[in-house]
Amino acid sequence: MTKTTDMILGALVADAAARGLHWLYDPARIAEVAAAHGSAAFVPIDPAHYADVAGVSVHAPGTDGQQTQYGEALLLALRVCTAKGGFDTAAYQDAYAAHFGPGGTYVGYIDRPTRGTLDNLARSVTDPSGVDDDQMPALATLPAVVAAHAGQADLETPVQNAIAVTNVHDDARLYGSAAARMMAAVLDGAPLGDALRSSAIAAVDAALNAPETDSVAYGEVTGRACHLPQGVPLVAHILSRAGSFSDAAELNIRAGGDSAGRAILLGALAGAQWGVGGAQGIPLAWVSRTQSAAEAIDLMTG
Repeated sequence: MTKTTDMILGALVADAAARGLHWLYDPARIAEVAAAHGSAAFVPIDPAHYADVAGVSVHAPGTDGQQTQYGEALLLALRVCTAKGGFDTAAYQDAYAAHFGPGGTYVGYIDRPTRGTLDNLARSVTDPSGVDDDQMPALATLPAVVAAHAGQADLETPVQNAIAVTNVHDDARLYGSAAARMMAAVLDGAPLGDALRSSAIAAVDAALNAPETDSVAYGEVTGRACHLPQGVPLVAHILSRAGSFSDAAELNIRAGGDSAGRAILLGALAGAQWGVGGAQGIPLAWVSRTQSAAEAIDLMTG
């Protein structure tokens, strides 16, 4: 498979792996559950995991390997980019309303940017349709957008168009642009460390240079919540210290909080860096457990 396919698979697999403990903010509880399960990845949904600790259980129990709302948005963008030969804002907005909106095919949690975007689209507010928000949904579509436009002279325009569908905020534009640069750099053959340093964001550089080697502990420095200035530096810290895709994905989940939001960028970069299979790549067993993987491979290779 190509690096772009590995990047998409990495994002989807990391998101599905994080779903079971998403938005659990207590690393000690996560460690307990992971020890009982044998891994922090692909833990079945159980509201009891959230009892009496910081966190919120929002995902309904379901078949193992489902996506969160982040992975659903990525898969939707991948379908649009494949059909249109690149990111098409109007086509994605139409697909977004049909998928996430009332009567749509998506059944699951609706976060603030998604809710605000749906409200705007229902009122024909489309330029832009996003809301003033600095949270991780700004990055959800970007692996598909970067995959579709990698190597083109103007990557920034489709990236910013995709971000503005859900998020209209200076940090969304800043961190989205940085995330796209990092993904494009890895696709172009840059070592992962160099790609992370291409962000040109002080908080990311601080994470890369931090003396703290434990990414779970470093989550106390960055914060573990949904905001981009917290999530992206923590992704950088994890990836700069992980030795494989599974190591990075496990550390991300164990760091707690919005692990699924971080998983899109983290998984994309780790997938593009280490590929599928082997000692460092995306475990084949994890690919087979991710329900969307077959469709993503078909879209990327068909």
